[in-house]
Amino acid sequence: MGNLSSVLLAFLLAAGTLRSAYAETYVTAAVKLRASPSASAKALDGVDANQTVAVIETKDSWTRVRLGADVEGWLPASVLSDTWVKVWKRERKLLLMKGDAASRSFRIALGSRNPSGQKVKLADGATPEGRFFIAELGDSPASARYGARSMRLSYPSVADARRGLRDRLVDRNAYLAIVRAVRAGEVPPQHTPLGGSIRIHGGGSRRDWTRGCIALDDADVVALYAEVRKGTRVDIYASAADEARLGKTGYLPGAVLAAAKAQIEAAALYTTAAMKAIPMGFPGGDIPADQAVCTDIVVRALRGAGIDLQSLVFEDRTLHPECYPNRRETPRTSIDHRRVGNLVAFLRRHASAGTVGPGNGLTSGDIVVFDTGIANGTAFDHIGIVDDEKDAAGNLRAINIWTVGRRTSSMALIGQSYPTVAAWFRLGHPLSYR
Repeated sequence: MGNLSSVLLAFLLAAGTLRSAYAETYVTAAVKLRASPSASAKALDGVDANQTVAVIETKDSWTRVRLGADVEGWLPASVLSDTWVKVWKRERKLLLMKGDAASRSFRIALGSRNPSGQKVKLADGATPEGRFFIAELGDSPASARYGARSMRLSYPSVADARRGLRDRLVDRNAYLAIVRAVRAGEVPPQHTPLGGSIRIHGGGSRRDWTRGCIALDDADVVALYAEVRKGTRVDIYASAADEARLGKTGYLPGAVLAAAKAQIEAAALYTTAAMKAIPMGFPGGDIPADQAVCTDIVVRALRGAGIDLQSLVFEDRTLHPECYPNRRETPRTSIDHRRVGNLVAFLRRHASAGTVGPGNGLTSGDIVVFDTGIANGTAFDHIGIVDDEKDAAGNLRAINIWTVGRRTSSMALIGQSYPTVAAWFRLGHPLSYR
């Protein structure tokens, strides 16, 4: 089983020392965030299925949570969970998690044709990797195919749909249908060229024999089935090392910072042409690399870390227009992610930490927003990435592109009387954005 022997794994489980690098509470169904602990209270925001939240307090059957960086409200306690499933493909292990601790470990089998590959399309025999949830439960499946129990996963995921659109395996209508279903906590379309019907099921784990599903011994799948429900999160990794890499503290901020610093080496020029809505591809589209406005520096830094703000903002604004400025505008993939106000709206709901307003606690790799005093009705008019280098006063610098005629650089902007910090945000686990 790779680097861990079965004996060692059993010992770690018994000792309670086999823990995840992270532990999150999430919602198991799409739900409205309420202003007070009542189903009739004002709806403050929409929370997507499988979205991570931070628990603040519980009152009777309601829990007050923080959504993203600073959006607070109440959710029914029944939709929250910290029980989840983790799969390590290389080690052929499925772990049932409670918070950051594994409570059970099960041997698994994968596809007979392509057990180590990442699923790309129909009939490739591979098991997908990424973040999913149990979208459908079956306690009386066709036993010859699925064994004693079956749990259909939310494949294709939104990340799979984006890739399929990019590679022209699906069209925009199919992509949006997958996005809407997954965010709503339902079974996504199963009959596209991306494939479907990926499950955790029984039938045996002695050898790889499935078509891309995750198979357990029947006794094990019955035990697992008893501990999960519709909406239970399932994170699938290529290996334990892959999980450790992605979950390591500082991994994502470090990747963002590295991609931001790379832009200084090939500095773009702030041009008046770059200020306009420019036709571009989707997903993964960009304006010419030698030009930029301030938002392009952030978009490119996150894309270098594997996160596509163009897709994320478009999807979130399509499903939750009420959370964005200019809510009546039709979402546009050529410009929405290049507006500071839209990035702030997205990050308020999806960053793991931060604040709107001046505040301490910034660290390298964070996203920082400035008020430059422009009379545009908002304090959010400039944005950059917090550098790991400091100015003469000991303040961290900001990687940005300042104004027309300037190039990408690291500047002493934080801790100054001008401009002032209007907000800052820190990203969470990479799977939350993929």
